[in-house]
Amino acid sequence: MRPLVAVLLMMTGLVLPAFALDSLDQWATTIWAQPLPTPKDWEAVVLTQDGPGTYKKASARTTYTSNPDGPYIQDYSGPDETSHSMFLKNGTLVSSTAVNMKNKRANDVMISPGRGQASFRAELKGKEPTTRTLPLKPGNIVMPEYVNLVRQAWRNGIRGGFVFKGLAPDGSMEIDMETRLIETTVPWKVSDKFDVPADFKSVFPDSQKYVVADFSLAGIFSLMYKFHNYSIFRIAPSGLEYVGSFGGDPKKAIFTFTTE
Repeated sequence: MRPLVAVLLMMTGLVLPAFALDSLDQWATTIWAQPLPTPKDWEAVVLTQDGPGTYKKASARTTYTSNPDGPYIQDYSGPDETSHSMFLKNGTLVSSTAVNMKNKRANDVMISPGRGQASFRAELKGKEPTTRTLPLKPGNIVMPEYVNLVRQAWRNGIRGGFVFKGLAPDGSMEIDMETRLIETTVPWKVSDKFDVPADFKSVFPDSQKYVVADFSLAGIFSLMYKFHNYSIFRIAPSGLEYVGSFGGDPKKAIFTFTTE
């Protein structure tokens, strides 16, 4: 590659720098090999920025139904969206249905036995649904699996972060994505781009160790969506436990924290 071309591609994010993160397709077989502990039910407070220093407050809830001999069920209900998902013991998805009431959008995805392909059905504002079936490669995930991917990566010794290819909720494209894992005692300080509400700061004592998964799009896709989303996990003896998140457009940021 000519030097000038390489520089231009680096500037646009089309070439990864020398310190590129590990790729999921290199260790996917290992990372999904072991079962994950089924998470505990949680309730959460959701704060959506509604102007400088002002936030709309809502609630969310996730429940888990375990099956000792098979998949477990995750049901989520939030201010704008509900979902019903089934996962195998290792955290990979069997099926998921999500409905976004605000955007009038519904997405279904089903993974074939053996994880050979993913079938998608998408409906927007009552229009004719679209359906797609795509092959699943080792480096692919569907986004309902993301939290479990982070949990499995951590328990398998991944510390710096990783890159992977996520499939769009409607199956329309494969998107380059990356996650950097940050260990900290003050999770809301990993970015200085947000006006963090006091209620959010107060629920994360600096006596506790956390891992923050800094998620963003990569390569050319980062030009389309430049914002970051941060998932916060408590480091526990059994592994990582999800306790909150924040991110998106700093002017309309959403802050979520679980209550116990």
